[in-house]
Amino acid sequence: MDLRITILCENTAAPSGFIGEHGFSALIERGKEKILFDTGQGLGLLHNAELLGVDLSEINEVVLSHGHYDHTGGLKDLLLETGGARITAHPHIFQPKYARRNGQTRYIGIPFSPSAIEGWGGDFRLAEVAVEVAPGITTTGVIPRITPFEGADKDLLVKTDDGFEEDDLLDDLSVIIDTPQGTVVLLGCAHAGLINILSHVKDLTGKDSFHWVLGGTHLGFYGSERLEEVIQELRSFPIDNIGASHCTGLYAGVRLAHEMGDRLHFCNVGAVIEV
Repeated sequence: MDLRITILCENTAAPSGFIGEHGFSALIERGKEKILFDTGQGLGLLHNAELLGVDLSEINEVVLSHGHYDHTGGLKDLLLETGGARITAHPHIFQPKYARRNGQTRYIGIPFSPSAIEGWGGDFRLAEVAVEVAPGITTTGVIPRITPFEGADKDLLVKTDDGFEEDDLLDDLSVIIDTPQGTVVLLGCAHAGLINILSHVKDLTGKDSFHWVLGGTHLGFYGSERLEEVIQELRSFPIDNIGASHCTGLYAGVRLAHEMGDRLHFCNVGAVIEV
């Protein structure tokens, strides 16, 4: 059964009238299944879907990679289009999430309350473990943090009664798709760390090679030393294709292209991956 993944929201857009935004959303289609992975921040989802000929009203399953605004802000528009959808995510998505950048602290969590989302037809399925959202399509569940050089970002915070504390981002999850050509991994932001994610997927599936790894890798927030540690570990995973998007960053994207050659693809708005 053919698999198609279409990038609906991403930081960069092809010159075809698409809207680029700091965010991510991808449509997964296989057979009758139409699953939306993340919704962007709400600027380009409807517009880009229309240009791509994607009927969002046909979506009945949503997976949220984590609880940041740039992956959840399009939820209202989506649910008003669909009339309702099941939403699979980790229970921590509604934590009050903040970022501290350049001395300023701002809210970066989901811009809607749980009751508002439910009022628009959202039906939450919150789980810490891996969940099968369709045959051969599962979430990773919580990803163990094993590497010493990934994951931690002291500027991503959760607000508590006692102030702010570092967000461990246990809600960060990815989607695993089984195909005859090999495993496909769809990343939201990879806050858990690209190597941690691939190692966890390998443990879950029992398969050590990947046909596609695509989405946000969070490498754009790593310094050169941490980036090189990730690149070195990445060499141990047989990967046919990497699709860099969202938080990969320009420098890290170029570094990946140097390492991966023609196996590296820049997946901006409008990109379509077919397996």
